[in-house]
Parts: sequence; C-alpha cells; structure tokens
Amino acid sequence: MRVLMRLRRPSMLLLSTLLPASLALAACGGSDSDEVKGLDAVAISGPVGESPQLDWKAVMTADEPATKVLTEGDGAALKKGDVVRVEFTLADGWTHKVNFDSYAATSLSTLVKVGTEKEPQTLTDLLSLGFADQIKAGQKVGSRIAVTVGSDVAFGGYLGSQAAGLLAALDIGNEDGLLFVADIAGVAGPEGSEEAAPGWAPTIVEDAGVPASLDFSDAPKPSGKLEVATLVKGTGPEVTKGQTILASYLGQIPGGEQPFDSSYADGRGLEAVVGGKDASVVKGWSKALVGLPVGSRVLIQIPPKLGYGDEAQGEDIPANSTLYFVVDILDAADPEPKPEPEPEATPETPESEATPGANDEPSPDASTEE
Repeated sequence: MRVLMRLRRPSMLLLSTLLPASLALAACGGSDSDEVKGLDAVAISGPVGESPQLDWKAVMTADEPATKVLTEGDGAALKKGDVVRVEFTLADGWTHKVNFDSYAATSLSTLVKVGTEKEPQTLTDLLSLGFADQIKAGQKVGSRIAVTVGSDVAFGGYLGSQAAGLLAALDIGNEDGLLFVADIAGVAGPEGSEEAAPGWAPTIVEDAGVPASLDFSDAPKPSGKLEVATLVKGTGPEVTKGQTILASYLGQIPGGEQPFDSSYADGRGLEAVVGGKDASVVKGWSKALVGLPVGSRVLIQIPPKLGYGDEAQGEDIPANSTLYFVVDILDAADPEPKPEPEPEATPETPESEATPGANDEPSPDASTEE
C-alpha cells in the first residue's frame, strides 16, 4: 500500500520480482588445496562501529553456523523479545569479496527481534538470515560477533525461489562459506533529546516500552494541515530527498480502535524512499521526514490531500481520512549511483565522402583558425 502506497510491508514476492528466475545460484570457484574451515581462514580487525578489516589467509569453508564474540560490549544485556538494530558486513569465503556492508553510504542496517525467527521482507532481511538467530539474549549492546555459515544453510529455504537471483547478483554461490561480522548497535528506537508534544497530538499508548496505539480522547479534531511534532530530536545526519530510510512506525486514524498498521508489533523495520521522484511513501511522509535527523521520533498528522485522498484503503481507512503516524527514523542510505549514460554513436562518414587529408597530421605552418 502507499505510505507504502499504503505502508503494507512487502512480501517475498517483492524479493522474487527484483531479478529474473533465470539467474540461478552456482558455486564460486576455488581450489580445494587451500581451503580452511571457519575463522581460521581470516583475521578480523577494526573497532566496533566501523567496517571491519578482513585479512584472508585461505579459501574459507563453512557449514552449520559457528559464532565467536570478537568484542564484548559494555551496554545493556539483551532480553528475549528485544528488537535490536544491527550493522553488518557479509563477505564470501571463496571470492574474499565483501558482498554487503551496512556501513556503506548506500546501505542500511537491519532489525533483529531476539529469540524470534526472522521472515525476510527485503534484500537486507534476506542477507541477515545468516546471523539473525545468533543474536541471543545475554549478549550486550556494543558487542561485535563473527558468524561463519554455509550459504546453503543460511539461505537454504530460499535457494529454490527467485530470491536466489538476488544472491547470485551479489556473487554468492550455493556452496560458499560466508562470513558475517555483526555489530549490535543498540535496542531499536529513537536516540536524542526529548521534546514536549504539541496540543494537537494524540497520546501514544505504549506496551513493553514501544508504541502500541494512539489515544485521541484529549486531542482536537484534525486541522486539515500537515502537522509534524518532533518528540525526540535525533543526533544523526539529516535525511535528504531521495534517501532510503529504515523506520519503525505505527499508523492510526481518529476513531480507529487499533492501528491500521504497525511495525513495532513484530519488530520488523520498514525500508522506504522519502522524497524525490522515486518516493515509495505518501507525500505527507516525504514532506514530514526529509530534513529530520536520524534517531528522531516524530508524530505526523497527514491531511487527506497528502495521504490517500478520496480513495478508501480497504475497511481500515475510509476515503478522506486524516492519517496519524508515529515514526522512528533509525537509519538512512543514499541512493545507488546511476550508471553514466552511454555516449551517442557518431555516424561514420563513408570513405567516398571523406575530406582528403582529413586524417593527416597538420603541417607545421597550417593555420588552426576556423
């Protein structure tokens, strides 16, 4: 749907439509003579919070997941059910290529709900299957772990689907040993200074510390204008037009007993392009979120003209509804650079029409004036 063309989270159908089925996974090349199992094949260095440095010693093989804590954080210990934001790097043990790095400007981190099986909705979700179940209760915020696992084990349930094409496009084979280096950045949520809610804002009702619904009993009627209240002002970089954000959100209409959609409920993040011609959200989201810093929590009132207008969205959102959203901006990524356009071919001049001496070097006394 459309916040997401109505904030309905994409399914594996999204993954399956990104690349044609003809792109099949194949094992990458390598020599059996220099194979080493697991972390003995690589040295990992660098501080938590930055892309790791990988020093490969040999081709790495892996099968079932093996995990090592490289750095133990000094933050809070995780509990089952906590939703944490994880930065991660994925490298292929055969090619020694870094296939994905969430620290890159064009990549996003991911959310993991501790102790819960993750169902992928995006490419980032799909890749994080390799380590998500290794983020466990008792580990501490600020920790860095390394996970080695065979690609067939990590993605086995999806290798028969068209999602395999996404992995093939990243040069990941179906018999490769994979290395994940994952940093537990923190419990997912806003990070910054709290600010008072304005008078138009409904009350956020929380459950276990996260937004669960909105209470409109003391809120005035909608103003008919776009209203944006920053409840927590983040400390990260400002979101710019055309970026993709990672967000947690809740949407509800006045009079609605329950939210019509929420990602807080299951701990799954929303990846959405805000602003620009490629925006994947309603105009109200783009107008409200562009320019706000990462780490912010905002409450948005979106009038119908910046939402769904006079078109109903199922039974939950009647025509001409004002939409209210709570949004946590957790991360932002730049768009992938677009390839340079190929230069237009210049028609060749037939030899019969060529100017005599056109390809000759000019004589020393030839005039260069036109």
